[in-house]
Amino acid sequence: MTRWMVALALASALPGTALAQNAPGAQATPAPADPAREAVAQRVAASLLPAGTYRRVMRDMFPGMMEAMFDGMGGLTGADFGVPDKDGKTFSQAMAESDPAFRERMTIMMRIMGEEMTPLMDAIEPGVRAALGRAFARRFTLPQLSDLETFFTTPTGIAFGQELMAAFMDPDMMKEMAVMTPEMVKIMPKVMQRFIAETAHLPPEKEKLATPGKPKAQ
Repeated sequence: MTRWMVALALASALPGTALAQNAPGAQATPAPADPAREAVAQRVAASLLPAGTYRRVMRDMFPGMMEAMFDGMGGLTGADFGVPDKDGKTFSQAMAESDPAFRERMTIMMRIMGEEMTPLMDAIEPGVRAALGRAFARRFTLPQLSDLETFFTTPTGIAFGQELMAAFMDPDMMKEMAVMTPEMVKIMPKVMQRFIAETAHLPPEKEKLATPGKPKAQ
């Protein structure tokens, strides 16, 4: 469950990257954009995703985001996670009993993840920026892109581009994430029930992958 929460936080920390995998037509080869439009669109994308944005998000904001998400989970019980609930203890109570240093341990882990993910974010950011430019070129006309470029050369436009991604990690946004997280957890049992029912017609999996570091069952 903790790994699932970390994955959710990573998706949330990078707006626009998580949903793209499941968007209709996301895997189809897109039609090339007009070169003139793409040239302007790439400059617009650079204004919205300045170099170093993902580094800033992961290093400075990811740990706080995870803290907010775990705060949102604190009052949930086993029943909310879809597991037998024998004592009605909340997530926070159960974690405190099993590991008194749980919060400090998680805080350290989230800090390490943010720091270690930074080089990866640096590596993927140029590709994301280029893809964003191509997407803009297909979705906006040349006059519209020119208007956007003009806006992003103004002091207000520059400030907007620099702060847009950071705004997703604003304390008010984190509060909303804390509210949303337990609600998302609560629907997971229903999601899994539907998954089991709607994949019942498929042949069974031949073999489960072994857990890293553990030998496969003989």
